[in-house]
Amino acid sequence: MDWLFNNLGTIIVALVVAAVVALIIINHFRKKKQGKSTCGCGCADCPMKNKCH
Repeated sequence: MDWLFNNLGTIIVALVVAAVVALIIINHFRKKKQGKSTCGCGCADCPMKNKCH
């Protein structure tokens, strides 16, 4: 039990970082499912525009 209390700050930070990463991944897959660009830029000038969608 002492170990848990001694490392509580680290555990909380790790859980917050894991939650943020999970939200980013979920958002990426939702955008891809909707057919939107997932790279953050438009597809007009992208050389891979015909292959990613």
